[in-house]
Amino acid sequence: MLNPKTLLTVAVMIPLGLAAQKDVVSAYNANQDGDYLKAAEFIDQAILDEKANVKEKTWRYRGNIYTNLAADSALYAQVPDALEKAALSLTKAEELDLKNRYASERMADIARGATIAGQAGIGHFNSGVFGRAGELFMTAADMTMMLGAVDTMAVFNSALCFEKAGQYDRAVEQYMTCGGYGYQVPDVFLFSANIQKMEGDTAKALKTLQNARLDFPREQALIIEELNIYLVAGQFEQAKDNLMLAAEQDPTNEILWFSLGSVYDNLDMQDEAIESYGKSLEIKVDYFDANYNLGALYFNMAVQMVNDANDMWKPRMSKDESANQIELEKNGKAMFSTALPYLEHALAVDANDRETLRSLRDIYARVGMDDKMLEVSAKLKTLD
Repeated sequence: MLNPKTLLTVAVMIPLGLAAQKDVVSAYNANQDGDYLKAAEFIDQAILDEKANVKEKTWRYRGNIYTNLAADSALYAQVPDALEKAALSLTKAEELDLKNRYASERMADIARGATIAGQAGIGHFNSGVFGRAGELFMTAADMTMMLGAVDTMAVFNSALCFEKAGQYDRAVEQYMTCGGYGYQVPDVFLFSANIQKMEGDTAKALKTLQNARLDFPREQALIIEELNIYLVAGQFEQAKDNLMLAAEQDPTNEILWFSLGSVYDNLDMQDEAIESYGKSLEIKVDYFDANYNLGALYFNMAVQMVNDANDMWKPRMSKDESANQIELEKNGKAMFSTALPYLEHALAVDANDRETLRSLRDIYARVGMDDKMLEVSAKLKTLD
């Protein structure tokens, strides 16, 4: 007769590998029956066994089970990390399938999972759950990568979601990944720099912009954004030196000359600004910004002359003082006429720009071009 104590010992000695194999079979059967939650319970128990978790089949089954869970919206709500578990399992299965025998089975689940992840990401985005949406778009991108393709839209969407969620480091990382693939460039570099600038790291933002300009030297948005960082920081000399070097290296780049003129403008170096704006217009005669800025520069000089002439007035003036005042007023009026063609060229490029229209209205009134003044005034009323 057997001793009960011996019987208990014999039960403990049943090989664990057999129990794990039973769990794998049970998981497979439950999956086939559509009982995905029970299948997941069995397969998760199986991967705890050191003999079962080194088999490709165990992980492939697990990937399929969790993909099936994610495909069922009700079950997916109960197991919200199903897609991540599926992706991890299918990756592990691929590592263990040294002879690549079961690639087609895995690829089918990976393709399904990528589609589900993308759709779920859209759903969470529309619901305002941006952080989770970003995670799902990343999962979609990762699974697509397992298929040997790149889902750049999913990468971009993940960056956008992380930015909206305030996860700025992750947003920049994903935007820069897009940049590496050449997707949505150069905008993604601008987005990254803006985030870095917003977080107070202007040095990193400048580095991002400068690196981007190596590939997009004529991209105005990058140049202007870099210039704005210098201007906000009051680093006009640094901006000037940077742009002078760039303009010398690329002398036919009208954007660089315009930007340099803008820096000179801020440094009150009027002659240099006029020269730089002029070089920009020699390259591109219909460049709106250069026409407007040069016209505005002459306009402001004219206003200053008129104001200086007014300041000279006093009840009793000598002949010389009166002559000087008249000369200054005359020069001011002439300077308005100098500004006029540049502002008119700017208006020819953008007929609805309010600032250009207001400046022209003022000039036309000052130089006695009443018909033109009335025409511009009527145009402004239609835009209000």
